[in-house]
Amino acid sequence: MKRINKNLLIRLAFSTALLLCSALAGSAQSPKPDEYPKIEIFAGYSVVGENQKPITVNGLILPHGYAAEAGVETSLIRNFNRYLGLKADFSAHFNDETGPGNVIICNPACSTATQTIQFRSRVYNFLAGPELKARNHTRFTPFVYALGGLAHTHARFDTPGPTINLLLKKSTNDFAMALGGGLDFRATKRTGIRASMDYNPIFMGDSSGGTRNLVRLSLGILFH
Repeated sequence: MKRINKNLLIRLAFSTALLLCSALAGSAQSPKPDEYPKIEIFAGYSVVGENQKPITVNGLILPHGYAAEAGVETSLIRNFNRYLGLKADFSAHFNDETGPGNVIICNPACSTATQTIQFRSRVYNFLAGPELKARNHTRFTPFVYALGGLAHTHARFDTPGPTINLLLKKSTNDFAMALGGGLDFRATKRTGIRASMDYNPIFMGDSSGGTRNLVRLSLGILFH
């Protein structure tokens, strides 16, 4: 009985090693020219930058913009062939600032007070459009895209001080775009790493807003 168990263990070990070697060899090979993932899902960390454009709320100019250091982006890509796909993209960026500052209110006489200021801004993008990929026999795949859709922006300014008690809110839904590209790195057969950067203009509908010229950078995991 002991000898049978020993032989069985040797066969199992040999078979397992053979399967592992075959799997490693298969994963190391490049995909065939006509192969491509039909569906890709991206999820990652994102930041938004803006060139210090102030926000106007009810005639009051706030020295803040929609730039945010923290955010997320996720997208779903349906590939029709190796090079062309349709991308649905969602991103959310959050900015919270709290600190002392000078508050000046003129109505018509001016009052000045140094007190706590709280500012919050939110930017949500709901975009869709084509994505073009330059697939090749390496692990790196460059891509570009042109997206359009809706952006919801929200800003809240609050200064609950003893001298001036002020609360201002502004929310808009406007047309937005995302024009850019990036690079995919295939880590395994099912996962990869995606880095992207795009120009994300938001065309504010009100006369005081104008165009918000945002730049969006994202880094995360791509699932094939």
